[in-house]
Amino acid sequence: MGKTLKSSTSNRRRFLKATGASVAALTLAGCASDDAGSGGDSGGSGDSGGDSGGSGGETGTTTGTPEQSVDEVIIGSNHPLSGSLAATGVGMSNAIKLAAMRKNEEGGIESLGGAEVTVIEGDNQGAQELGGQVSEELLSEGAHVLTGCYSSPVTTAATQVAERQGVPFVISIAAADNILQGRDFNYVYRPQPPARRLASDYADLVPSVIRDGGGTIDTAGLFYINNSYGQAIRDSLREFLPGQNVEIVEETAIEFGASNANTQVSRLRSADPDTIIATTYVAGGVLLAQALQDQDYRPPYLTASASATFTDDDAVGDIGEFANGVLDNNYALNPTVDKTAEVRSQFLDNYDQEFSASVGMSYTAAEVIIQAVEEAGSVDPDDINEALKGLSYEDHISAMGAIEFDDQGENVNALGPVNQVQDLSVKVVYPEEYAEAEPQV
Repeated sequence: MGKTLKSSTSNRRRFLKATGASVAALTLAGCASDDAGSGGDSGGSGDSGGDSGGSGGETGTTTGTPEQSVDEVIIGSNHPLSGSLAATGVGMSNAIKLAAMRKNEEGGIESLGGAEVTVIEGDNQGAQELGGQVSEELLSEGAHVLTGCYSSPVTTAATQVAERQGVPFVISIAAADNILQGRDFNYVYRPQPPARRLASDYADLVPSVIRDGGGTIDTAGLFYINNSYGQAIRDSLREFLPGQNVEIVEETAIEFGASNANTQVSRLRSADPDTIIATTYVAGGVLLAQALQDQDYRPPYLTASASATFTDDDAVGDIGEFANGVLDNNYALNPTVDKTAEVRSQFLDNYDQEFSASVGMSYTAAEVIIQAVEEAGSVDPDDINEALKGLSYEDHISAMGAIEFDDQGENVNALGPVNQVQDLSVKVVYPEEYAEAEPQV
C-alpha cells in the first residue's frame, strides 16, 4: 500500500505550522512505517511505529517543565482530505489549524514558555484501512497528540493505534458508541455526544418541538448510512423512540458511495410515516433530498439525527428550498456567545469555507487539546493524558456545558441540540438556552 499523507508520491509529507496571522505550508522529508497495512492490522500489532512517539521519547521534545526549552507542540490531524468525505474533512482539519493559529497569536502555550502549536495533517481518504496507518505516520512525524477522523470506522482503527502507543487521541467527530464503549481505552476522548446520546436527545427533543408547535408525530421511517455510525444511531432510535410514543414503521439503509436513493425513498413512501429520520454523511442526505423531489414526496416532517447534511450550510444551499424546515438534532455551535461569530468569521477569511457544525466540533476538539497541554505544562503524552482526565473546559463554542470526561473518555455534558433549516440557513432552535430562532413547525 502506498503512503497516505499529502504529497505521498514523493515520500514527503505536508507540514503545516500555525503561526502569526496565517498558516504557512512547508514540506519536509519524512518516513512512515512500511508494514502498516490496514487499520485493523496496524492497530493489532506493535511491529510498526513502536518507536514513533508513543511515549514521546524517540521523536521529539519530552520536557515536562517550563524551564526546559520546548519550541513546539505537535498535533496530528487524521482526516479525509481526499475522497467523498473530503469537503467536510478538509474543513475539519482547517479548523484545527485555526485553533492553533489563534493560540499562537495569543503567545503560544504559556506554561511551556510560549511554545508554538504546530499541526501536521494525514489523509485517511475516508477509508477504514487507512485510519491506523495515518495515525502511525503522524506519530512517526513527531505528533504529541492526535485528533480525527470524521468517519466512525476510520476512527475505530485510528484510535486503536493511539491507545497501543500510549498517545492521547481527542476525537474531532465520530459517533459510533463502540469507538470507546467496551474497549477499555485510557488515552481516547470524545467531546461530542456519541450515537446513543444523540439518539436519546432526538427522542427527547424533536418530538416535543413538533408537538409543542401543534404537529403530530406518531410514526417514523429511518434512512441511514449502512456503517457503524448509521447502525448505532438506528439501534438507539429503536430503543428510545417508543418511550416517546413514536413507532418506527420502516427502516432502510444506503450504502457508502451510493449514487441514488430512489429505492429507499420508495419503501419509505409506501410506509407513509409522519417523519423520515435521516442519519447520513453530507452526500447521503443530498441523495435523499433528490430522491424525495424526484418522487414528488415529502412526509409531514423531514427530520434527521446526527446527519452532517442538515447542519452544513453549503449542503443546504446545494439542496435548495426543499431543505427549509428540516429539523435535525446534532452537535451545534453556540450562537449565544460572541466567540462563535468571531471564530466563524476568522475561518471564512482564512479558508474561504463555511464554518459548519462539523467543522466547529473539530475546532472545539483542538481547543480541548490545547487547553490540556497548557494545563499539563508538558508535551509528554502521559502528562497530557492526565490533564485531559481532569479537564473542565468551559470557554468553547459548542452548544453544550463544560467539557469534562468520564472514565470511558466520554464528555459527561455532551448534547445534541435541535437545529432547523430556516431560509437556507442552519439555526439552533432548542433548547432555549442555546436557541437563536424559534422553531417553525
